[in-house]
Amino acid sequence: MELPEELKKDVVEFQQLQQQLQFVAMQRQQTMLQLADLAKAAEEVEKGSGKFFRFAGPVMVPKEKDALKKELVSEKESLEVRQGMFQKQEDKLRERMTSIQKKFSEFSAKQKPGAKGAA
Repeated sequence: MELPEELKKDVVEFQQLQQQLQFVAMQRQQTMLQLADLAKAAEEVEKGSGKFFRFAGPVMVPKEKDALKKELVSEKESLEVRQGMFQKQEDKLRERMTSIQKKFSEFSAKQKPGAKGAA
């Protein structure tokens, strides 16, 4: 059974969408882990006292508690925005994949013996 040219293109697009979805899901998961790490750091800063240090590349630099708390809040907000962006991308990719799957199903139904419009 030869696939129509349009369905061949859909197969290629579907495979690309699968790869994109996997990549976006991985990025979203990494962002979730970063958010969890930030929450833990914020918790430790809140209950801690004394000197605080923060990595700046490979170097640790001293930070005031209030300044560090502000940085953590800012990073959290930024990560939450990224998280939302990744979720929207995932939703759009899944929606497009569902649309293509529907085309595949319709084509498959037409190919079955006895189906209306079978070639």
